[in-house]
Amino acid sequence: MSKKSPLIRFVIILAGIAALAAVAFAPNPEGLTFGGKMSLVIFVVAILFWVTEVMPIAITGWAMVGLIPLLGIMDAASAWTASINNAIIFYLCCFAFACFIARSTLAVRLTGKILSWAGTSSPRVLLGFMVGTALISTLMDNLPLCAVMLPIAYTVLDANDTPTGGKSAFAKCIAIGIPWAAAIGGAMTPSGCIINVLAMTLIEQNFGVSISFVQWFAMGFPMALITIPAGWFALIKIFKPEPLTQSAVDSGIARAQSLGKIPRHEIAGLAVMLVTMVVWILSSWIPFIDITVVSLIALGFMFFPGVDAIQFNDFLEDSPWGMMLLMMAVNVLVAALMGTGATQWLVDVVMAPMTAWPLLATMIALSVIACLLHNVIPAGPACAGLIAVPFASIIASMGGSIAATCVMVAWWSAIALMLPLDGVPLLSYSSSRKYFSFGDMVKTGWAPSLVMVVISVSITPLIAGALGLA
Repeated sequence: MSKKSPLIRFVIILAGIAALAAVAFAPNPEGLTFGGKMSLVIFVVAILFWVTEVMPIAITGWAMVGLIPLLGIMDAASAWTASINNAIIFYLCCFAFACFIARSTLAVRLTGKILSWAGTSSPRVLLGFMVGTALISTLMDNLPLCAVMLPIAYTVLDANDTPTGGKSAFAKCIAIGIPWAAAIGGAMTPSGCIINVLAMTLIEQNFGVSISFVQWFAMGFPMALITIPAGWFALIKIFKPEPLTQSAVDSGIARAQSLGKIPRHEIAGLAVMLVTMVVWILSSWIPFIDITVVSLIALGFMFFPGVDAIQFNDFLEDSPWGMMLLMMAVNVLVAALMGTGATQWLVDVVMAPMTAWPLLATMIALSVIACLLHNVIPAGPACAGLIAVPFASIIASMGGSIAATCVMVAWWSAIALMLPLDGVPLLSYSSSRKYFSFGDMVKTGWAPSLVMVVISVSITPLIAGALGLA
């Protein structure tokens, strides 16, 4: 997304301030207090600023948070306290894992394995990249993973003398498929995307429904198992990618082989990650294991003498601190919506007609709304913060599954398959290589999006019920 001129950004900010002032002086809607009214308009204006990128999104979030105590919606101490929860602490470990993978030789080695298996078959190469990316994404946030995998895939395209500018069908498949796989794979586990933990925390705080690591995986794995092949099939059937040359395949294999043995610190880092994953899984059956505590211990082990999987300066440089700051701001904005009754008002007044529909129809409508919302609003945490509690409230009032709704909200708040506005597909779309257009992504993205809607309203609630989740 191109940066707007200072004048345009200033005009947008003035429009947001004008909207805040107009709502402040307007009569309160029936059943809504002044604080609730202002909480809603602050969130809406924040979304406007995030979409138009008038300022860095994390700074925008905290500027809007400053209005909460200023307008008397919450006292300052309560606002700052609301910004921190387990999700923020848990993800410190995931940042370290992402830094380790990004600076290791693992992705290059994986590419060599993919090319050895696939040969010159571009559909198989694409499938290998998508499956490999999805599996790594279970332990690594989507955006940094894309930043690792795309350049490595581009070396394969370059070795194949692939033209830029949207002239190669295979390049379109790679440039769209890898971001899709990162996002879908990240939906499989709580550690796969920071938004998953945000949604889990919001649902647990407001409904008392706790979802364990294994329970989340039990719902996320079938979705990924179906959606990734569906997305792959849509890409190869719509774009019909050209084959690779043998020289391009040989080049990629040779690059991986030239690395030699895996360095000691990479073996140690992998060991820490695998042990952490095992303990996270065990936490689903052993109540005294807290995954946040485990994450902090694992974070320490990544820097432990003799392990030294990453360097602290690299950790500081690679970690998405802006996303963490944004999540903290969203936590405060959501707390204001909940504390003032604005969320309940949304459910009772705005979304009440949906409760008269059959449960399945309501679930389909909410899944479609969530899908479309994140495709046009690139701030995933904001989407989750805005819809998690209202959607769960509606489904709970109709006797549906709160846990399945939580998972659905998290999925759609992290996955955008039709428009390249979210940071993950935007990373690929904004490349100077210009391998694909908006239209290319729309042309293919509707198919896996439809598959995800079907899964989220059918298979996921059945699994949640079988797991005994509310």
